[in-house]
Amino acid sequence: MMKKLLSVLLHVLLWLALLSFSLWVHFNLDQKQVPWTWVALDVAQTFAFHLALFYFNWFVLLPRLLAKGNVAAYALAVVTTLVVFAAVRSPIEIFQNKKQASRDPKFAEQLTRHPGQLDYKNVMIPLLVMGIMNVFLSSALKVTGDYLRTERRRKELELQQATTELELLKAQVNPHFLFNTLNNLYSLAYQGSPSTADAIMKLSLLLRYQLYETDAQLVPLAREVEHLHHLLDLHRLRLTNPSLLGLQVKGETGQVSVPPMLLMPLVENMFKHGLTSAPMQVQVTVENGTLTFTTHNRLKTGTNPERTFGGIGLQNLKRRLELLYPNAHSFSTQQQDQEFTATLTLTRLS
Repeated sequence: MMKKLLSVLLHVLLWLALLSFSLWVHFNLDQKQVPWTWVALDVAQTFAFHLALFYFNWFVLLPRLLAKGNVAAYALAVVTTLVVFAAVRSPIEIFQNKKQASRDPKFAEQLTRHPGQLDYKNVMIPLLVMGIMNVFLSSALKVTGDYLRTERRRKELELQQATTELELLKAQVNPHFLFNTLNNLYSLAYQGSPSTADAIMKLSLLLRYQLYETDAQLVPLAREVEHLHHLLDLHRLRLTNPSLLGLQVKGETGQVSVPPMLLMPLVENMFKHGLTSAPMQVQVTVENGTLTFTTHNRLKTGTNPERTFGGIGLQNLKRRLELLYPNAHSFSTQQQDQEFTATLTLTRLS
């Protein structure tokens, strides 16, 4: 509603400015013998014709012809409209010139020196030029306005689509993570491990984080690291040598924020393809507003590195990074023999 009112106000201001200019031209010419009523009638009929031409092009020709790609039909319609505009106005202009000459001796003398002002063809030419300027202004304003509105709607739609996609990706992350964790619990319970109860407690802490804190767009990195600690503790319960799994944190993690659950897919991928009997290291480094997250592990025998990053969780991670950090992230992998390293870097963190 406000946008429509603003548009109407801009049109009113445009025509008031043109009206003011027209009156200024009239009263700065030496036409003292021309009565007010005659000036008002002249300005009124001029504006009536220009308003009609302006909005006929705005509401009829542009949307019905040019907007639908009928350029030739639009051009023909404009030429026809301009000819009709000038042909109807010319007799009125000639009549006004004669009427003004009868009241203003100076103007009558001017007509005597320049009789072309009473010639139909000579009067039509400047009217056609004014009509062309009118149509050009109308078209320029209409096309520009439509383009800006289309761009605004396109950006709003892109934002809405991105927001919806992010919510869907987050919704996929949680079940994916829960599926992996339940597999771990099943393994512990099947082995009759006394650590099963502790594992369930760790899982409850992880689910509490996901239920109550992942609705926010951003969470402090320190909170995400705490969640990462719980996740690694859960995995340590099923390792023969828990000391092989390490987490190193450098920098002020409380000073920056990241989207919740953003780092978890890399850790899950490390456990999925890594050899649990070999060292596994996770490193979080914050420096100068840049986060570097690294996982390092030894690949299981027979693991295809090209397929290592094809799971649902990592596909979602890559898409979230494209949406949340366009041109502000990098993701790389490096393999030397069976040693595998994945590095995620985020810049311009808030």
